Amino acid sequence: MFNYEFPPIGGGGGWVSYFLGKHLAASGHQVHLITSRFENLPKHEVIENITVDRVPVLRKRKDVCAIHEMMTYAISSTIHGFRVANQFQPDVVQVFFGIPSGGCAYLLEKMDNVPYVVFLGGRDVPRPNPDPPYYRWLYLILSPIIQSIWRSATAVVACSNGLRELAYQTDQSIKIDVIPDGLDLNRFFSVERNPCSSPVKILTVGRLIPRKGFQFLIQALPDVCKQVNADFRIQIAGDGPYRSELVKLAGSLNVSDKIDFLGSIDYANLPQKYHEADIFSLCSLAEGMPLVVLEAMGTGLPIVASRVQGITDLVEVGTNGELFDPGDVNQLVKHLVRLIDDGEQRVKMGQKSTELAQGYDWENIAQSYLELYEKVVRIEK
Repeated sequence: MFNYEFPPIGGGGGWVSYFLGKHLAASGHQVHLITSRFENLPKHEVIENITVDRVPVLRKRKDVCAIHEMMTYAISSTIHGFRVANQFQPDVVQVFFGIPSGGCAYLLEKMDNVPYVVFLGGRDVPRPNPDPPYYRWLYLILSPIIQSIWRSATAVVACSNGLRELAYQTDQSIKIDVIPDGLDLNRFFSVERNPCSSPVKILTVGRLIPRKGFQFLIQALPDVCKQVNADFRIQIAGDGPYRSELVKLAGSLNVSDKIDFLGSIDYANLPQKYHEADIFSLCSLAEGMPLVVLEAMGTGLPIVASRVQGITDLVEVGTNGELFDPGDVNQLVKHLVRLIDDGEQRVKMGQKSTELAQGYDWENIAQSYLELYEKVVRIEK
């Protein structure tokens, strides 16, 4: 496996590789993962029977990774990957994000006919009007490389239907399967909630970067405060370079007293934050398939989120949540006000979220990948 992010660094894509590797290893398969070295993390260790190698990179932050930092992973992982492949003799290589993780797998396929599978997770797929805007030029430069990696793969997997459709805008010549991200239902389980809880807690989780849309949630608060009858609080779990701007925005709108910036929450403690909440909101401008929405569903929360790829696969409007157009603060206000003031509806939608989440159990998702790998190996033989 190649992934430039792996817990404790990075976001949802790293956790996907962790859970997939964990379940494959538990089924008796040998799993070797090459990821990025960061600070004092060990160069080599075994986690949940996954052999993890961390290669040198120029990464400076735990929560975000700049393009030039990703490129250092592309180089280091390719060099180290050849050494590992010569000893490990893999039957199949799993690549998480074609850029920056696909270089070694591409060369192994060309030189030694080793099959590989590419996971499409989000920003690795070119898109119109990207955030940040300079990605438009990066996509223009990197698209030929991205297409080569996709076309040489034995299989390409998108984590959502929307992301698959977006990928087809770059290349319609390849077949793309959809295997959604999974959820650890033993950890993210539902709890009984009080429809009369006060204050109503609205939780949002993620890296504090503009693309995640936390600014829209904060911008909605002045109108929400004017329209609601019930007391409420916003809880923002996560850290990142945009935090100071968000704090400043809250101050300028005089809503600082309604917001708790919780900082980065250890993964072991994250379920408790979901269990303490009444509503989950995610206002992203773009997603692949956000694990935080799946986690919120598993813990029985109604969802108020933006209508973007990945989220639309998870939220059934009016059933387990509500969707609004990305950046449309007025729509966001309307949905929040309704759910803050209607505890019975919150509980009803949350129960539906729990039901829908059962289909994303990691046991089933890992089995889907295993069946794909078996098919890939047969094709190459």
